[in-house]
Amino acid sequence: MAPNRHLTTEERQRIRTLYFDGHLSQPRIQETTGYTKYQIRHAIRAPAAEVAPRSGRPRVITADQELELIRYVCESKAHRRMSFLELSIALFNSLLNWITIRNALYRHGFRRRVARKKPPISEANQQKRLAWAIEHKDWTLEQWRTILWSDETWVVGGPHRKQYVTRRIDEEWDPTCIVEKHQRKGGWMFWGCFYGSTKGPGIFWEKEWGSINEYSYRKNILPNVHEFIDDTFEQHHLQLSFMQDGVPGHRAAGTKKDLENRKIRVVDWPPFSPDLNPIESCWNWMKDYIEDKYGLEEKPSYAKLKRYVEEAWQELPESYLQTLLDSMPSRCEAVIAANGMHTKY
Repeated sequence: MAPNRHLTTEERQRIRTLYFDGHLSQPRIQETTGYTKYQIRHAIRAPAAEVAPRSGRPRVITADQELELIRYVCESKAHRRMSFLELSIALFNSLLNWITIRNALYRHGFRRRVARKKPPISEANQQKRLAWAIEHKDWTLEQWRTILWSDETWVVGGPHRKQYVTRRIDEEWDPTCIVEKHQRKGGWMFWGCFYGSTKGPGIFWEKEWGSINEYSYRKNILPNVHEFIDDTFEQHHLQLSFMQDGVPGHRAAGTKKDLENRKIRVVDWPPFSPDLNPIESCWNWMKDYIEDKYGLEEKPSYAKLKRYVEEAWQELPESYLQTLLDSMPSRCEAVIAANGMHTKY
């Protein structure tokens, strides 16, 4: 490149983007672009990227470039996670600054938002989820009522939701505005189940039971399930099928044999499908209840936490369970619409 050649507006903009937005040093910009020290220094010191003063709007992204940008953003996880500056560098060689990229995406409804966390879904599990949803999408509420939904959750003391405080701008570090973050927050496991709008056993995992595995699950959970299913049949002439997810203790050979010996019918459950299990929403309800009533107590004792969890389970409304059951057709439709992938549930 001729050392004394005047750079174009686009070349000067590229230098300014790398320097002001990308925070690259001048030697690094020279190494990246091939421009001379003088050209780089002059572009940085200039009041704007334009070669000469002019009136009217500065150069903006074209309609074709906007479409190219949208296609690029949407085509992969890696591109979705790029910042506006990274998109400018990768797609337009830094010729458009990050504000131009941001404004173009804003016009089409894009924003930088927190990514949702969901379990991984392989292609095989995607097909299993889709097949299950299609098979059950036309079920009646009476059919849904024959499933005993079960799951376990980890419960801790203190806040469950994001915490907001009312403060002045300079009170960020005021002790009354701080939510303490404990490195090893105490918690415990709770298992529960329900069918229709009726709660089944809710079991707080006792310390002496040890870790949750095939043997402790068979010893402390399955007898309660068996008894509840039998009692429901005797009292209401309703034969329940037992739904459990696919964690190792549930799918172990010994557990399967135990369920078979007890003559408990088990739902063929698709892997990684918490969005199809309505009891998952109960855990958020219970944790919200505990936070609202006991949330300022960051590290409750084992005895207190047990009391809080059992109280929350008792207070869980039957009407809420019915609402969850009513959502099952919509949950199936959502999985079908997503072709077996993640849904909002």
